[in-house]
Amino acid sequence: MAGHDHSHDNCSLSQKETGSLVEAMVEELRSLGFRRTGALVDLLRAMMLRHLPFTLAELSEIPALRDRDQATIYRLVTKLKEVGKVRQLNLAGRVSHFQLVVPGHHHDYLLCECCGTVTEVPLACTLAKVEQQIMADFGWKSLRHELEFFGVCPACTE
Repeated sequence: MAGHDHSHDNCSLSQKETGSLVEAMVEELRSLGFRRTGALVDLLRAMMLRHLPFTLAELSEIPALRDRDQATIYRLVTKLKEVGKVRQLNLAGRVSHFQLVVPGHHHDYLLCECCGTVTEVPLACTLAKVEQQIMADFGWKSLRHELEFFGVCPACTE
C-alpha cells in the first residue's frame, strides 16, 4: 500500500477518506471479536479525523467523545492497542499518548524528556525502502516500524 507522506505537523484526512477507513477498520475489528458500538465508531472517527497522538484526557475533551463514559473509552483504547490498532508513545514518568494506526500513514516523533511534548518529525521517513528490502530479502509481510527520538525541546533548553 502506498504511504501517506507527511511533511507537516498536522495529519488530517478528508471526511470521505475517514468514513471509508473507519468502516473498513470496524469490519476488521469485528472479525477480531469487537462489537460495532457507537463508542467504538466515534473513537475511531475522532482519532482518524485528527491523526495525532492524544492523551486519554485529550480524547475525553473531543466533542464526539465528551458525553461517552470515559472508562469505556479507556477500555476501547486499551483493546485497540492490544490488537495493534493503536500505538502508545511513552516517556518515563509522563502521561501516555495514543495514536490510531492507519494503514499507509506513517509518523515519527520527537519526545521531550523534560516537559513531555510530543512533536511529529516533519520530514519524509527514509525507512520505507528499507522495509521493502527487508520484506523482499526475508519474506516478511505487513512490515512496519515506529521511530521515536528522545531529547530536550527548545523551550526546555532556554
